[in-house]
Amino acid sequence: MGRLLELCHGSGDRPTDISFGLGPRINAVSRIQGDSSLCVELLTSRNHQQVYELAEITELANTRRKSLQKNVVQQVQHKLSHIDLSTTSVIVLADSQWATGVLGLVAGQVAQETGRPTILLSLGGKNDILAKGSARSINSVDLYQLVSEQAHLLHSFGGHPFAAGLSLKVENIPLFTQAINQKLRQNLDILTSKLTVTADLKVTVADLGRELFTQLKLLEPYGIGNPVPKLLIQDCWFENIWHRNQQDLKGNKVQYIKTDFCVRDNSTNIKFPGVWWGHYKDELPLGKCDCIFELDYNTYKNRYEVRIINVRASKKSFLTQTSAKIVDWRNCSTSFLENSQELPSNTLLLSECPSSWNDLQVWIERNLYNQQILAIAWNEPKQKSPVQIWITLVGLAKYLSHNQKLAPRIQILKKLQISDQCLHFGIQALNSCGFDVKSQENHLKIMQSHHNLSSTSENEICQFLAAIHEEQFQQQYFSQVSVSTIQAMIFPKVISAS
Repeated sequence: MGRLLELCHGSGDRPTDISFGLGPRINAVSRIQGDSSLCVELLTSRNHQQVYELAEITELANTRRKSLQKNVVQQVQHKLSHIDLSTTSVIVLADSQWATGVLGLVAGQVAQETGRPTILLSLGGKNDILAKGSARSINSVDLYQLVSEQAHLLHSFGGHPFAAGLSLKVENIPLFTQAINQKLRQNLDILTSKLTVTADLKVTVADLGRELFTQLKLLEPYGIGNPVPKLLIQDCWFENIWHRNQQDLKGNKVQYIKTDFCVRDNSTNIKFPGVWWGHYKDELPLGKCDCIFELDYNTYKNRYEVRIINVRASKKSFLTQTSAKIVDWRNCSTSFLENSQELPSNTLLLSECPSSWNDLQVWIERNLYNQQILAIAWNEPKQKSPVQIWITLVGLAKYLSHNQKLAPRIQILKKLQISDQCLHFGIQALNSCGFDVKSQENHLKIMQSHHNLSSTSENEICQFLAAIHEEQFQQQYFSQVSVSTIQAMIFPKVISAS
């Protein structure tokens, strides 16, 4: 069990180590292999080497599960685009290519997103007359009762009010779909197009962190009847947004996305880290948002962070302006900018060269919201080569390891002149080269371990160098791009957000 905790980056002292770590990995074995005997061996064996090997097989099964789940989600979403949800009470979809082991997970995700009970079925092969699948419900519908009333159309079924498994003849699917929709419409006056998510506590970004986490921890353990507290933050916005695929033990990309970000509001100047599992960064609304989070402690990164449960554009961010004044003061001297009297007091001076349209979008949207003049005043970046930056990072790692010092993350970023996204790849490369890098709040602790170089170290270093090269290319572009191009690229997006 210890090895499995290591693989899911858990310490064993958090309920989420089970709910988000051990549980999904153990379940993944039966979902992918259709046999749970391996997990019985994993949990009962006294052979250390065998447990180590079984834990890694379990981890690989979980990464395979994530990839399958993402593929099925995409296919389900495509089918949903051809359905009129306004006339659909229960979603019933079937496909011959779907793996039955992940249908319950996908059905749960679809049910939450659409606010409708969802039943997903795998049709099997050409000669298979039975369709098999899983169903997931929403809070207001007793799914077991709903399905059991159509028992005459089913081959088998079982479950509870929130989830069920079932099989039926393929030829019965249309009749079953019609009957179950009709029955639910008779029992419920209305099904909303989106499931309502209720928050338990309204907070600000300044409230997030150790003190609030410690208070909420008194309510643990969480589960059915005692869900994780949901925190509402209004008029917040997101920065340092980026998404990436996960990797398995062999360094292969898994087709499962997560988006990392920092959330901010007007209560503090400090950013707070967070993650949105299974979503791309482009799915986050532009501008100010109302967002429901869960607060937790990430033992692997040694930090407090939030997870997005639901998010929507804030009503206050619905902009009526269609343009804003942008003053181009790029490559002006520092003394000129400090002494100039030309700009009025409501000017927002942007001196840091962006590396993406998303970075620039955040500033311009804030500029519109606060009715400010935006002065773009960054200089053409003086860039070191990616190799020089890597050498500098290794030198910093050796120095910090030798002196056993904590280094503020922001100082490392300033020294290297790279973004937090690039530093993430740099940390991965350091870890593969014999260093042990851990995050502590907004600091990094780096120790030099005695492990040999990882077989993936060359790939990790190349990823870091490629990330820097891409970022520098983008900065060079933004150092020269015309104001008219900025307005043409940005303002249609701002208007569409309203």
